[in-house]
Amino acid sequence: MRLAGLVLLIVSVALVVWVFLDLRGLTLWAADQQRGFQNEMAAAVLALRSGDLGAYIALLAAAGAYGFVHAVGPGHGKYLVGSVGIGSSVPLGRLIAVAVCSSLAQALWAIVLVYGGFVFLEGAGKQVSILAEDYLAPVSYVAIASIGCLLAWRGVRTLASGDRHKKETGSTCGCSAHALSSSDVAALGSVRAALALIGSIAIRPCTGAIFLLVIAWQMDLKAAGAAAVLVMGLGTAALTSGVAASSIVARGAAFTSAGLLGTPAHAAVPGLQILAGGTIVWFSLLLLGLTP
Repeated sequence: MRLAGLVLLIVSVALVVWVFLDLRGLTLWAADQQRGFQNEMAAAVLALRSGDLGAYIALLAAAGAYGFVHAVGPGHGKYLVGSVGIGSSVPLGRLIAVAVCSSLAQALWAIVLVYGGFVFLEGAGKQVSILAEDYLAPVSYVAIASIGCLLAWRGVRTLASGDRHKKETGSTCGCSAHALSSSDVAALGSVRAALALIGSIAIRPCTGAIFLLVIAWQMDLKAAGAAAVLVMGLGTAALTSGVAASSIVARGAAFTSAGLLGTPAHAAVPGLQILAGGTIVWFSLLLLGLTP
């Protein structure tokens, strides 16, 4: 019965992970919505440039909606956030805080890159887009994959050691540690661990944010552009926070199901960690174009 419960638990989580997949229909829908909201943002900026103050509200609304639907597509850390929620002991509030902070940090990073690029470079929009897609995006995916490896390694190590107590609670490294441990990353047990997750997501700026900031700079609406990009970040945060909440609910439900079949929750934790870490790595390789 213990084995059956473990199998059921892993299958349940696999189904939840499948829900997180960028299904083709959903991805196409998100791309179509993005184009629509991008056009609305451009129109709002032009109207604001003409002196229509009401366009400011339209700009912020379109930016927030764009951020939400854009987060449905590949990237934006929802896989990382969801997988960490499923495969670790991180509390809901802490995981949502990471989701919000990573989205806002991504927005701030876009502002720094675009506006800084216009100050120091000519043709900043094109150069920043190339930097974001050709260099920063791969760095982000590799960083996310490394976190997935740490999470999976923790599960493998726990299975090998047979340390049942550590499976349930997850240990955190002390303040004297000089490197992040797999358990620290898994439970977000330190500021450094949280920053590692936030940085791996935020390092790649959103292409929609770059588009909006370039137009705002050219129209001499820098403050409005920056404010809209921050609202765009909040739209992204809304989606990733929902993924965070659903992943932890799914983890609890899976543990309950396993318990009903006679498998203690802690006995299934290593399997969840391996599954979650493997999912993170697989999606990172997919985004890097390294999978069939």
